[in-house]
Amino acid sequence: MNREVIILLFPLLATFMIPAGTIISKNFGRVLSLLAYAAGIIYGLLLMPLIIVRARSVIIGNWLPPFGINLFFSPLTLGLVLFIFFLALSILLFDLKNTESKKGQYYLLFNLLVTASAGLILTGDLFNIFVFLEIAGIASFSMIAAGRSNAGSSGALKYLIQAQLTTLLMLGGIGLLYSATGVLNIAFLSNFEELNPYFAFLTLLLILLPLFLESKLFPFNSWVGGVYQGSEPSLAAALSGIAGVAAVLVLARLTLTMMGSSSAFAGATEKIRVLLLLLGAASILIGETAAFREKNLKKVLAYSSIGQIGMVVAGISIANTYAVRGALFLLLSHGAAKVLLFLTAGFFINKAATPIWKDMKGLARRMPLAGAFFVIGAMALMGIPLLSGFWAKLELIRGAVTAGGLAVVAVGAILLATILEGVYFMRIGHSLFEEVEVIEYGGVLSEQGDRNKTRYNAAFLIPCLLLALSLITAGLFPDLINSWLSSAAHELLNSRTDYTGLILKAGGGL
Repeated sequence: MNREVIILLFPLLATFMIPAGTIISKNFGRVLSLLAYAAGIIYGLLLMPLIIVRARSVIIGNWLPPFGINLFFSPLTLGLVLFIFFLALSILLFDLKNTESKKGQYYLLFNLLVTASAGLILTGDLFNIFVFLEIAGIASFSMIAAGRSNAGSSGALKYLIQAQLTTLLMLGGIGLLYSATGVLNIAFLSNFEELNPYFAFLTLLLILLPLFLESKLFPFNSWVGGVYQGSEPSLAAALSGIAGVAAVLVLARLTLTMMGSSSAFAGATEKIRVLLLLLGAASILIGETAAFREKNLKKVLAYSSIGQIGMVVAGISIANTYAVRGALFLLLSHGAAKVLLFLTAGFFINKAATPIWKDMKGLARRMPLAGAFFVIGAMALMGIPLLSGFWAKLELIRGAVTAGGLAVVAVGAILLATILEGVYFMRIGHSLFEEVEVIEYGGVLSEQGDRNKTRYNAAFLIPCLLLALSLITAGLFPDLINSWLSSAAHELLNSRTDYTGLILKAGGGL
């Protein structure tokens, strides 16, 4: 076995061991999953120096591309797998003490979601992207539907219908493409004779539809409000941070790497990128406007995710080094900040017994450390200087201005969204830190003297502290990841010495 593939085995083995382990202990699934992601992170860090020296295309089953399955390990793909493992570990740590007790089947589904997300990042084949999307969708729907909320069930049904419809259309697009080219490997399609522009546009649009859904792009986001409102904070964090990161990376891989000037889709490239830019800009404005008007804290964060991912997609559509680098930086910043915010919001909702942020007056004054975590996450999303989001948005704007033309639309949308983010997060922050004499939470009266008593636990403090420090460190020292971002942008923009060249050489295509 290729040693690189072992990193996928950590969550996968945990998945298969959970059903038997829950017979021994009801906490077996949770503990085993924690150990799996901790071990996966350690193994990935040990593997990274080798991948930095030389990216690798791992052949599965001894069938060479374009007919066989290949997984591509590079600083970009391995780095993002480690990132989602880190987010998964943070979410599971929070789950130890701060959410309702869950059955082992929940953690089985959670591990399937993470495995599928990692597979999406690593795979180089369109059909396997379809398979991993199906696995991730089934796991997500099952976890959402397992909740006790009517809103969650309604949102889950909307999600299920849209997910099944879009993946069915994707399968149709894959079938059409295979009938015309005989290959489904991304690298080979990026070096294939040009297809009819209208046929190329249709097939690629069908293939991208489920990625639009998973990325929460307008108008494929009608399920978002109900799903996030009805989900526990840890599940909402997983859907926003883990599944969202994987879907956007695949979207970038297909619209940048696979759609080069010498690809099968060369005639449709410009139209697809204009469509992405418009969908991204619409998602920014609609998501941030909805967040501005919302009173439910979890729904505020959910709609904020629509706007943030819209910015990332707009950056991908611009397709120059600055914009792609900024999009990747924002993807990481949003993933960490949104998980931090959902976990902190869950902590506040648990204490206040209400999800309405206006009814949480003074709660952060009573628990200032949790308030500080919320402020750090919010400021990172807004793009305040000295936090990660600032450099990400700056690079995005730089890329849009450099590109000129229609890309300037993204600049206006990002600046307007930043103003809206500032307003609604400041309103929430003001309410949380408002000074009040007596606070009533869930029918229990808390006197002034009780306000200073902290009610934290390590399961809340450790993941939130790690996430907050990552946002601060990336903001203060962006050079720590700038070389990684430049390498990642270089790979996505179809350098023949990176992704495409290596896989074509392995499959005899060069």
